[in-house]
Amino acid sequence: MLRRNTKHYLTRNWLECDRAVRSCHRRNEGLSAMNHALPSRFDPALPLGVSAFRSWRAMKPWVMAWLWYLNVIYWIGFLHLDRPEGRWAVAAYLAVGPVIALMLVVQRGLTRLSGLIHLPWAVFVAWLGLRLHTEALGPSVSFADGWLLLAWLHLLFWSTLICLAFDAVDVARWLAGERYVIGTPAAHAAGASKLAKTGA
Repeated sequence: MLRRNTKHYLTRNWLECDRAVRSCHRRNEGLSAMNHALPSRFDPALPLGVSAFRSWRAMKPWVMAWLWYLNVIYWIGFLHLDRPEGRWAVAAYLAVGPVIALMLVVQRGLTRLSGLIHLPWAVFVAWLGLRLHTEALGPSVSFADGWLLLAWLHLLFWSTLICLAFDAVDVARWLAGERYVIGTPAAHAAGASKLAKTGA
């Protein structure tokens, strides 16, 4: 009797769990279909500048803060143009401009593929790593060159590496299908950005 009741109890609970799992799958499939139906691009009739600005403004606050931080540490390179590290930093920073322009024209906003914008920094960070950690390109930068310079270069090196890691993840997610423009309803529904303000 006990064995029969136990078997009945386990069977009933298994069936309830199975129904719950199937219900969850149906709900997720419905949400996925709904997200796919949302606009993932801005209105093509919008001027390119408006689309780009709305996409930029719709980025999450922490992403915006991170990008401003990166800009600031690269701007410091303009104070060190008397050194090769400063000239390389400025050259890498300026090289990103044409890539950004091309991306905005092609995508009419920012997408996860925008991680390719920082490709010029990959060359720079490889060169800087050699300057900081080896003597392959001459004597490595040390405290003798000034502790502020050394601190800035290490901050620049590690921050750029982290940035490139984020970019690699974004590009991988774009390849996996997350191809919405930042700021569109599809991007907002996926939790990738805020919803762009139509009046901006």
